[in-house]
Amino acid sequence: MIFGMARHGKNQKEYLAAEMLLKGSGLNMLDAASLAVELLSLCGGSRSMRRARKAIFLGAEELRKGERTVSFSAAVEEMLKAKRNLRPTTLRDIRYFTGALMRRCPELKGFPVRKLTPEHCAHFLEAAFTSHRQRYKGRAVMSGVLSFSLRRGWCGENPVARVDSPSFRERTIAILAPEEIGSLRTVVEAPEFRDCAPAVWVMLYAGIRPGEVVRLHWRDVDLEERVISVRSRTSKTGGIRHVTIHAVLWRLLAGYGAGGPAGLLCPPNWPVRWRLLRKKAGWGLHNRFGEWSADALRHTYASYHAKWFRDFSLLQLEMGHRSSSLLRERYLNMEGVSRDRARLFWEAPEHGWNNKTGIAGTDFL
Repeated sequence: MIFGMARHGKNQKEYLAAEMLLKGSGLNMLDAASLAVELLSLCGGSRSMRRARKAIFLGAEELRKGERTVSFSAAVEEMLKAKRNLRPTTLRDIRYFTGALMRRCPELKGFPVRKLTPEHCAHFLEAAFTSHRQRYKGRAVMSGVLSFSLRRGWCGENPVARVDSPSFRERTIAILAPEEIGSLRTVVEAPEFRDCAPAVWVMLYAGIRPGEVVRLHWRDVDLEERVISVRSRTSKTGGIRHVTIHAVLWRLLAGYGAGGPAGLLCPPNWPVRWRLLRKKAGWGLHNRFGEWSADALRHTYASYHAKWFRDFSLLQLEMGHRSSSLLRERYLNMEGVSRDRARLFWEAPEHGWNNKTGIAGTDFL
């Protein structure tokens, strides 16, 4: 009986102590006991207090992480600050597509990025953009914002990664026909446009992008080594590549000379001069060749390169593509490109031509 009274007294003290601990917590004794049993059950293995405390600590940490987030608009703003050194065209695309998303789907602006689901993202992309191409680009930009948010700890995953990429067919860009190339060359060699010629030549005979040629310097053009170095500051993708100066391009550039190692390849007021040059050569809304396609010279280079050199791996490297899929799907328009036309494009002699180097034998100089 004495033992029972002592035990009762101990239980009463423990009960009072537990009651004191729970005071102000909002939990009663039954709630606390239920939580303790559930916690020990979920922990599995050894049901020790140490393991239970560890589970509580880890759970609280995950809860804090889960509650840390920002709105989509704040994530966009922070990403633009962090990526301010990107090329102006890239920043412009980010602003355009995120702006369109938030303007056409106002609820997205204040939406916490942690709460975005793949279903939300698919809905916003569908509502904001009408064409498959726009949805494709919008998805890429939205994915970039959420990948940035994931690295900052504002969300637990990138939900756009689980949104199917919209399929679309790229518009076929026609390459320049011999008549068009001849007209372009005639105009660019006139005194009025002579200083524009080197930039036109490297776009046509080296496949340099229009956005890259404006950042290209004469020091990047090595006529001795016969290579153009497209540095990271020049490249659209930020990568570095070296493009072969083939025989026809070597002859054209050597005839114009270099404008100094620090000088740009493009002359002052290049965008206006380039537009006037194309118009005079026959391009424009009511001109004989019709509207100009921005990548016409690059596509022409790729198609004639593939036809003459027959080396997709080399062409992929010189174009600066990470895989051959884009090259095959978008850049190679072989319609009307015969072996004879390719030979004329590269100004290759009938004999003595090295298909690997693009250099003619004794006829090169």
